[in-house]
Amino acid sequence: MTTYAIGPQREGIVPAFWSAFFEESGVPAAVRDGDTLHVTGHTGEDEDLRFSPDAAYQIRRTFLNLDATLREAGFGWADVVELRSFHVGLRDQADALLATAADFLPRPFPAWTAVGVAELWDEGSVIEVACTAVRAAREVP
Repeated sequence: MTTYAIGPQREGIVPAFWSAFFEESGVPAAVRDGDTLHVTGHTGEDEDLRFSPDAAYQIRRTFLNLDATLREAGFGWADVVELRSFHVGLRDQADALLATAADFLPRPFPAWTAVGVAELWDEGSVIEVACTAVRAAREVP
């Protein structure tokens, strides 16, 4: 992981898997501001940077990619207070989305806005999820 100072208390978080996108766009995977982490929208590409045509697979990969960024920044899913998700085919993804979320997030889920969209940045991507996490006064497992 690489971090970039943005200000006195802010730093950009760039895990290894995000570095190519950061070099191209200048957008970090997350910005840590004290005890708050603002995570950029993550998508469901696999380790080969390919998107499966299977939406359920992309959903799981998206949560795994978010998990990697959260952990590298010193946060966990219990710290997530808000999700924002964007979907090409939202209604068709609903069951897989909620089932996968239950594998990562404690209940009750954080505040969550899900929006259906026509397209996403990366061709082939059908889901993008951003979140905000606030570190509680405890150790992250």
